[in-house]
Amino acid sequence: MIKIILYSESDGNIKKIQALFKDRDGFFLELKKMSRPAKDDKTLDDAGVLILDLSGLSMDNINFKNEIKKLNGLSGQPPRSRLLIIDPPQQTYLFDELLFANDFLFSDNLQKELLPRLDFLLYKLKLMVPSDSLVVGDLVLNMEKYELVVDNKVIVLTFKEFEMLKLLMQNKDKVFTRINLLSAVWGYDYYGGSRTVDVHMRRLRAKIPPPYNNMLKTIRNVGYMFSPEE
Repeated sequence: MIKIILYSESDGNIKKIQALFKDRDGFFLELKKMSRPAKDDKTLDDAGVLILDLSGLSMDNINFKNEIKKLNGLSGQPPRSRLLIIDPPQQTYLFDELLFANDFLFSDNLQKELLPRLDFLLYKLKLMVPSDSLVVGDLVLNMEKYELVVDNKVIVLTFKEFEMLKLLMQNKDKVFTRINLLSAVWGYDYYGGSRTVDVHMRRLRAKIPPPYNNMLKTIRNVGYMFSPEE
């Protein structure tokens, strides 16, 4: 069970967030107000995630500025993951606060982005292992959704690109010849040449940002492998 503490003064946002977590297993959501001191609050000790909703608050609001300072003093202690919700105009005034957080999102994207961003942070911090997914650093290959996410951004792959990446990631540091890859991904009845593999590998590397594209290594005169090691 992952404990999530939500600080918010917005009843509307609280209801939206409660609705998002209503059908999510494995989470316990606890609500708090800015007016309550945080630094000495022992309930933060076993929290995995802190969500701090600053949307709708004035930049002159002393309560939330003091609260952020207290929470910032918890650096290196639980909660391990910190996520801010802000209004777009607040971005200009919250430089220090954004540095304090692991990630932030705008309030108008709350219902669409909160859970994906939260899941990504939990995967990254090893607080939650994604079901049926392959994870290397900030790269998550979700085999259930047939989706590749890198640095919290979805990268669109073709079916063959996905299958080739999945095969290589499932067999880290194992070299596959082009014929091996053709047989496994395209099937034995494929009549195209082995250069098809090279074309797909080139496109795959172009889509994936560094350093992960460099983990798709060419073994000269043999084939390819996926190796996280430099």
